Amino acid sequence: MDKSRLRKRSNQRKAGNIGLAVFAFILIYLAVCFVLSLRKSHPTVYEVQRIALATNNLAKAVVVREEQSVKTPSAGYINYYMKSGTRVAKDETVFSLNNSREARNAMREDWKVQFSAEDVRDMKECVTSYYRSYKTGDLAVIGDLRTNLQSKMVTIEDMYLLENLAKLVGQGSSSGISVSKAPYSGIVSFFTDSLDGLTADAVSRDTFDEKQYTSGTLYSAEIREAGSTAYKLVTNENWSLILNLTEEQYNALSGQKTISFTITDDGLTLTTPLNLYKKGDGMFARIDLSMYLIRYIGKRFLTVSINLSQTEGLKIPAKAIVEKYFYVVPKEFIINDQGKTGIAVCEVNESDSSLYQYRFCEAEVYYYDDEYAYIDESVVKSHGQIITIPHTTNQYTVSTQKKLEGVYCVNKGYAQFRMIERLYNGADYVIVKSGIARSINVYDFIWENAATLSEDELINTGAQ
Repeated sequence: MDKSRLRKRSNQRKAGNIGLAVFAFILIYLAVCFVLSLRKSHPTVYEVQRIALATNNLAKAVVVREEQSVKTPSAGYINYYMKSGTRVAKDETVFSLNNSREARNAMREDWKVQFSAEDVRDMKECVTSYYRSYKTGDLAVIGDLRTNLQSKMVTIEDMYLLENLAKLVGQGSSSGISVSKAPYSGIVSFFTDSLDGLTADAVSRDTFDEKQYTSGTLYSAEIREAGSTAYKLVTNENWSLILNLTEEQYNALSGQKTISFTITDDGLTLTTPLNLYKKGDGMFARIDLSMYLIRYIGKRFLTVSINLSQTEGLKIPAKAIVEKYFYVVPKEFIINDQGKTGIAVCEVNESDSSLYQYRFCEAEVYYYDDEYAYIDESVVKSHGQIITIPHTTNQYTVSTQKKLEGVYCVNKGYAQFRMIERLYNGADYVIVKSGIARSINVYDFIWENAATLSEDELINTGAQ
């Protein structure tokens, strides 16, 4: 065989083997790089977004008013001569008490009741109100309608009898009938419930548990025992609404001195002073009122729509939040020296140890509250450092530390702490207040996971 042909085939096999080896090496290299890239912690930044807060503005409110129960002096059947919500003066006749059913029925047989146009209008309004609120299958509403219509019928009848009471009773009592007068002035109420006597201080989250709540009317054709409640007198026209708030609503109202709201039961809109407070595991708003008491004399619970202004915030990942401690100094001790902000640190004069001289130390102020400025811990060399206001005898010992929540802003290619104020807490994201000095702004770049970064650490994100 030709030796040259054998050498040619041998060279071709060697070249093929080298090519396969190179190809295999490239594949292995790419695979290793891929695995390493998966294990490597990639720098992740988040662009701050603006978002509107969609707050649920409906809240349940409980009515608190000053009321006293008026008892029956003896057993008997009652005829009322006042409508619920009527203002009465002391010693004004409110009801009569009959010691027998026959005497009670006799009063109704002697005079036939005639309905006025106002009486008919009241009955129609009662039916219309319940028709609007009725939902298919809601038997409780039908029962309430029947009770209210019966109460109105009894009231109309008794008011008519009052006009003729003097003919039957005379100066005191006759035919087993006695007259009961108001022990003091107030507003008559025939509404009663399981929260009678409720005070504002006693309101808690449990107050709003309607599963334990019952209500009714004091109107009844049945005989009353001696000492039973005949009616209630509301003795003060000042009353309160206590709103049961969600955390979101509480945060949205924080800082406000007034509240604008609408009572959805009848559409009344009011703006009043606001008192926010927490009690136990509940968050509440107390609204004190001096008008419209009679309007809700027969209700304990109302639904309130809080008129919250459209609030915008900045959306950030919850993992981006970090806490940092700062030294706090009175705001007046923050000085300006040749365009730079800082503090005047006191140092002992070497020539006379009893005298101090000061050295300007530049310090970024991260936050101001009502009293203090928050400066970085690194600015103060030692706990108990004395600072001064130049050219005065005022001195302050730096010792108190407070912490702020914030994020790492990476706009400039390194981590800068920027404080935040929360508006709403979600599972994965938090909404923070916008427009705060020395905080973040929309479109800023922040580090998505604060646990993987340190302040002032250089990064390469391509964001700057």
